[in-house]
Amino acid sequence: MVRKLLYHLIPFLLPFIAYGIYLFATRRARAKGQAFDEAPWFWLFASGLVLFAASLIVVRLFTGDPPHGRYVPPHLEEGQVVPGRVDR
Repeated sequence: MVRKLLYHLIPFLLPFIAYGIYLFATRRARAKGQAFDEAPWFWLFASGLVLFAASLIVVRLFTGDPPHGRYVPPHLEEGQVVPGRVDR
């Protein structure tokens, strides 16, 4: 579950991390004593949302079981639990 959350949270945070690295590299804001006071919050948030949506689309398109198949629920075979699966 944490892995799935990170698949979407990290792309959202990437613009903020990149901007922080940019500020650190240029030392422009630290000289004034203002690190994130004049940050372009709207553009950081908007680009984070775009990356978040892209991560949702990419994960949906490239993961999961095939849409056409027969689901076999978990069941017992010889005293052992056989996990559920999708037969093609």
